[in-house]
Amino acid sequence: LSRALAEPMYFGGGIVHTSASIGVATPETLELDELLAGAEAALSQAMRSGPGSIQRFSSDLRDRLSRQSALIRSVDTGFANSEIRAWFQPQINTDTGEISGFEALARWQHPQLGTLAPGEFLEAVRHAGRMPALGHTMLEQALAAITFRDRKKLKVPTVSVNFSPDELRERGMVERVKWEVDRHNLAPERLTIEILESVAALSNDDIILRNIDGLRSHGFRMDLDDFGTGQASIANLRRFGVQRIKIDRSFVTELDQDEEQRSIVAAILSLAEHLKVETVAEGVETQAEHATLAQLGCDHVQGFGVSKPMPFDQTFAWINQHRERIQKPPQIGRKTG
Repeated sequence: LSRALAEPMYFGGGIVHTSASIGVATPETLELDELLAGAEAALSQAMRSGPGSIQRFSSDLRDRLSRQSALIRSVDTGFANSEIRAWFQPQINTDTGEISGFEALARWQHPQLGTLAPGEFLEAVRHAGRMPALGHTMLEQALAAITFRDRKKLKVPTVSVNFSPDELRERGMVERVKWEVDRHNLAPERLTIEILESVAALSNDDIILRNIDGLRSHGFRMDLDDFGTGQASIANLRRFGVQRIKIDRSFVTELDQDEEQRSIVAAILSLAEHLKVETVAEGVETQAEHATLAQLGCDHVQGFGVSKPMPFDQTFAWINQHRERIQKPPQIGRKTG
């Protein structure tokens, strides 16, 4: 089936290449009345694995589905009990070493399962129909965090918040975001809105396009996330008034050791320079990767090599320690003997 569906087809005067994701369930793994549900579950897993994937239903998949179902049932409780909160990961200017921003990242402090990262619970939130609630929570907590830091004289230039396709399709979302920022008495540029490159490529979605244009016209900063993995055109970069592109971590890993990786990143940085947009490298895990990116001309870095995401109350000590570290004069060795 997969091979047959992969055959190119002539359509509208051109050639169209297709693929199919396939889920398989058999009577050996499931009772007859469970076969269809099992095949659909396997299909969902195959679609998440990428185009053309084939997934067979298994006991492992059954366990994952059971866990997912339990998470879906507990989503409402998680929001009601403030278990789903924003954690913050710093971004560093490669020229000065100063903190250039924090990105707000969702974490679920689950009472039974511990701290869950987005990849472990976003699907459950989506199935529960609570993606708008997650977006509102992240925006409110990110703005409250930057306001509180200002009061503590720990001013950080901007806070970044990811906006999902679901949020960008909301009517009235531009006015809602503007109202939230005004309510916190913040200038628009203190909020950076991160949009996935794959979302920016959806140039046929009028609501998304209008909302992105509206956010830009109000003066909010715009980051294009996961750059290099989608299909956003250069025209869209210019049209949306993107201030920064975020280089996906897949290009950053072992950058210092892989000449091909360095060539790809150098090409992205050259493009950004010509378009007069800044760059942020994600997933920087080592000092060698950090140093290589700085040498290549990347403006900002973010990743475990700088800091893991942390709860809001831990950011104060981290900011103070980081600023002390970069202000400390270099130690000059002295020969003895």
